[in-house]
Amino acid sequence: MPSARRAALVLLAMVATGCTAVEGEPSPAPRTLSESLGTVDLDAASPAGVDVLDLAPAPDGGTLALLADTADPRVGYLTTVGADGLGDVRRLDDVGTQVFPIADGTVLVAGPGRLTRIPPGQEPTLVEVDVAGDPAALSPDGRRLYVAADRRLVAVDAGTGEVVATADLGEGLTVAALAVGPDGGPTALLGDARAADLADVAVLGTWDADLQQQGTLVELAPDEPASIPSALEVTDDGTAVATLTTGGDEPFRVVTVADGEVTASHAVPGTDRTPADLAVSPDARVAYLPVVGFEVESGVVTLDLAAGGQLADVQLCEGQGAFGQVELAGETLTVVGSCITGDAPSTTAFLVG
Repeated sequence: MPSARRAALVLLAMVATGCTAVEGEPSPAPRTLSESLGTVDLDAASPAGVDVLDLAPAPDGGTLALLADTADPRVGYLTTVGADGLGDVRRLDDVGTQVFPIADGTVLVAGPGRLTRIPPGQEPTLVEVDVAGDPAALSPDGRRLYVAADRRLVAVDAGTGEVVATADLGEGLTVAALAVGPDGGPTALLGDARAADLADVAVLGTWDADLQQQGTLVELAPDEPASIPSALEVTDDGTAVATLTTGGDEPFRVVTVADGEVTASHAVPGTDRTPADLAVSPDARVAYLPVVGFEVESGVVTLDLAAGGQLADVQLCEGQGAFGQVELAGETLTVVGSCITGDAPSTTAFLVG
């Protein structure tokens, strides 16, 4: 969820329930996930089954899922996922790969060279975009789409598709993930291969809304000769949390960056591979990570981002599993994946709370 909108929703909930911070009182315990709430069969959206392209918090609750038909990836579907299963499934042909909800209920779907706007209760409209690239991120007000393309960051007017600002990244820098900070500008998780005699390293960069770089690139694992970036989240206060792979005895890490500096770096517990995605609590206190491996239980762990300890875990598969994207919507985490059994694989949304 865009950080500005998430902050507004949190404030509204606090006012409605009378829960406001009182100076001198201890902070509430961090939000941990400890219970499996059920599963939803995503393949029910199409007779041929589906692949999950993207997840986002739905404007009316639950999780918004952008799907592609397994038999014909040009055919897409937009639906919601929640405790009651799949919502209405809407077909969207040749539409894109990333989905962004806006506070007024409009949904934007971005793809290379195009942006589809879906207002509530209306037909989609297509906006031709003057740049083709991936990944992308949307400003909290829904007005600017930031795209990584051709060693550049590009800001696009989401209403017209016109390029309004660009920033050159330079030779050797590639964007692995984009997110938007509270000031409306993009934060990029990048791979840096600019030094010919060194291995690639994972770095983090921030730009303002007009794509003026803020500070210098931050190396995320300076104690290791090489590192590979994976996933990125940015919280309401601008804290960036990234996953990456390094060498050494604990190669799978979660790294926190605040005010241009690495403030914490922890091993991911209970896995033998880098999580494909992560979610972070709005207050940046914990991360929710899907973990899999040959000798571990497949599920989700809650990781304390300050101390690095595992606060809770939820088993999602009896044996092995494979997990992809995750999304935190309100109090529920949606994890896309499949348990590995003797049956044919299925695309499943696991709900965790």
